[in-house]
Amino acid sequence: MAFNQTQFFEDLEKLTIKVIDKNKKDDFIYDFLTLLDVSKSTITSLKKNDGRFNVAANPEAGEVANKHRIYFKPVDAGQDLAKALKDVMNSPIINQHKIRMVMVTDFNTVLINDTKYDETLDCDFTDLYKNYHFLLPLAGLERAREYSEHPADVQASEKMGRLFDHIRKLNEFNTADDLHALNIFLTRLLFCFYAEDTGIFKADQFYDVIDRTTNIDGSDVDGVLYELFEVLDLPESSTERQAKPTHLSAFPYVNGSLFEYQFAIPEFDARTRRILLECARLSWAEINPDIFGSMFQAVIDPEQRGSLGQHYTSVSNIMKVIQPLFLDELRAELDTAIALSHDNRHKNNKAERLDALLTRISQIKVFDPAAGKRYIGTFNNTSYMII
Repeated sequence: MAFNQTQFFEDLEKLTIKVIDKNKKDDFIYDFLTLLDVSKSTITSLKKNDGRFNVAANPEAGEVANKHRIYFKPVDAGQDLAKALKDVMNSPIINQHKIRMVMVTDFNTVLINDTKYDETLDCDFTDLYKNYHFLLPLAGLERAREYSEHPADVQASEKMGRLFDHIRKLNEFNTADDLHALNIFLTRLLFCFYAEDTGIFKADQFYDVIDRTTNIDGSDVDGVLYELFEVLDLPESSTERQAKPTHLSAFPYVNGSLFEYQFAIPEFDARTRRILLECARLSWAEINPDIFGSMFQAVIDPEQRGSLGQHYTSVSNIMKVIQPLFLDELRAELDTAIALSHDNRHKNNKAERLDALLTRISQIKVFDPAAGKRYIGTFNNTSYMII
């Protein structure tokens, strides 16, 4: 008999209500597995906690692990759910028994990680039924996934979108100044994510500051970020920098004015802090910068996007214009200059050609047509008009 998704949705809603209203927490995981059409004999075996069927590390603490399916871990209210989830995911049990999903909950909030794609659902326990589609692989039904040549880009966009969805729930952004401050905040976060994966910061330096020095309820994340952004704008020799705590003063000075001015930083809660840490965990060195445009659009009110001029053009479409226009020619000139290095007789000529190429590149003007204006210019004595 085919798995009925509608019935699963309805029954899951009833189950979460029963758990909260009637305090049926101990039975939740077994009732949940029943909704997934797991056999009664399997559920009975899991309840015995003899180690053959329930392969959880701590079954006496209510943990239940069903091979090839789910690892369930209940925690007390006030515990760090993200840490509990991470601890379970780092257990050899997950790979050994091919656990598909890890669920951690205090019955106020639930975190579920899909180990196949390393995607995490973070929602209120009573809203679990609204996210039933995330759980379908447990019933043998894979979720539809949009194909992408760069899955890391898709994952980054999705996580950043969730981060700002939750930021906007907690904060009001009503004016142009509010939206500007939000964009500055986004830009600074993206820099920090890239910096710790590309050698500007030490590995995990930004992640560790948030993870180790902020409260799990997220109440002080804005204050820590404010101080961090302030430090990033202070030169290494600054006495003000030297007076900061070492976990902040250890960050390098970032020139270029990215952190020069202080803007209001959004407030965070426990969930928003967890999503921020998830974003920081991504391998940003593998992510293409061309997704920045779509990220920015995701956090701007749709009615404001046109007036703010924030339109995103994909790299493939950009290349269709600039490659034949001038990029192919520049690359050919670079290849020629490099080829001269193989002949000692042309070393000086190589340097001259590279200097000339740099000068040429520095004089190129690039216009973004999303600004809605016309630009008339010349390149190689040929006139171009971009509208």
